[in-house]
Amino acid sequence: MEANKRQVEMKLNHECVYVFETKGEMVPSKFRRKVWQILPSICATLMCLPFGIMLGWPSPTYPTLVQPGAPVWISMDQSAMVAGFLMIGNTVSTPFSTIDRIGAKYGIIIGASLITIGWILMWQARDIFWLLGSRFLIGAGNGFGTGQVKLYITEICQDSLAQTMAKQINLYVFLGVVMAFSYGPFVDFRNFSIINSILSVLVLFLAIFLPSTPRELVKSGKMTEARKLIAFLSPDLSVSEEIVKIKERINAPDCSLGFCDLVRDKSLRRSLVVFVGLVFFGQFSGAIATLVYSQMIFERTHCPRPEMCALAYALIFLVANFYGTFCVPSHNKKYVLLFSSIGVSVLLVLNIVVLVEELNVQFWQFTSLVGLLLYILVYTVGLGTVPVLLIPELFPKEANKVVVQFFVMSNSMLALTITKIFQVLFTNMGLVTPLCLFLTASTFSIIFVIIFVPNKSNNKSNNT
Repeated sequence: MEANKRQVEMKLNHECVYVFETKGEMVPSKFRRKVWQILPSICATLMCLPFGIMLGWPSPTYPTLVQPGAPVWISMDQSAMVAGFLMIGNTVSTPFSTIDRIGAKYGIIIGASLITIGWILMWQARDIFWLLGSRFLIGAGNGFGTGQVKLYITEICQDSLAQTMAKQINLYVFLGVVMAFSYGPFVDFRNFSIINSILSVLVLFLAIFLPSTPRELVKSGKMTEARKLIAFLSPDLSVSEEIVKIKERINAPDCSLGFCDLVRDKSLRRSLVVFVGLVFFGQFSGAIATLVYSQMIFERTHCPRPEMCALAYALIFLVANFYGTFCVPSHNKKYVLLFSSIGVSVLLVLNIVVLVEELNVQFWQFTSLVGLLLYILVYTVGLGTVPVLLIPELFPKEANKVVVQFFVMSNSMLALTITKIFQVLFTNMGLVTPLCLFLTASTFSIIFVIIFVPNKSNNKSNNT
């Protein structure tokens, strides 16, 4: 190569080489450096998409599977268990999600592999045990892989960009839910699984060809490649100093707090109680359970085209999550929680009145749809997103890892619990009874927020 060119290479296994050339002494453009950080981060985060599709899978498939002659028949009582196994898998694997011995890239590959195997099992499913195994594997792949995606983004991106990219992880999950609602009702059970198996294979393929991060290169002894990559990504920094910092971080002891530390410390214990209360009230306000059975709910309330109503429900959920993730951190979170708790309570009362008075039949056939859309919107921007945004306000930085893991695990188990409760009440007593339960939880959440949630304004969260 000519002397007036500087070549930045990153060699991967399987003889994959990424080459960047910068003519003369020019520094690589900011655009090129950002692309090299953003594009791999997006490819890594795509691992969450097949999980999101499986999260949304029950709504379009349950109306078929509970009918006689279904490809894999299940009863309504079994439906909540099938839904819950996704959360069980997510919970079981989450404690292992921050392991960095194998490298974030290979952790993502493991997670994507489990998700791919899970979708193939769903495609070949013969009975309920195949469904349970499929959802467990996909949940386990996501629980482990999501932590590895966060590690990968942290290592490949500069700090400010890493925070933005990490915030988008949940949005990919909810985009998957929207995808499931958009084509799930219009294809049969097998074709739905085949489509998602192919998608999972493509995501796995992208994961295999992800570039290694500077940390992974240093840890594996590929110092030349590490120096060249650091020089490309951060031309304003001293490469030697960055190498030293990376080595120090690799060898540094883990100073993170454990769960027992949270319980022993009085102030942290109080923060933990507040956090657990918010997670509990968030789940028992019922929005996630209604997503699982949304198409059945709209059928029961006599809404025209229930599959399209369910899709609108999922779209509002996605948009509200986007707003909650990027806009709510700049607001007073206590006030947002109060607004959400009060709004959810009022809207649940209105939805109960609509059902009791049969306003969908007597007045306007889309009355329940409007009421439920407002309900999921108001819930998501507050009770659905604020608890995780409060982590840096309630806990020190050293507790971030254990609190985030605890949030994922407790949130998953509470989702499983309320989904089963909803299914039992919905099947045996109709829709009004579970909505009354949700109303009770949201009403108590108003009191809880007023008394226990600290009043801090305009504190931006970097946790996801």
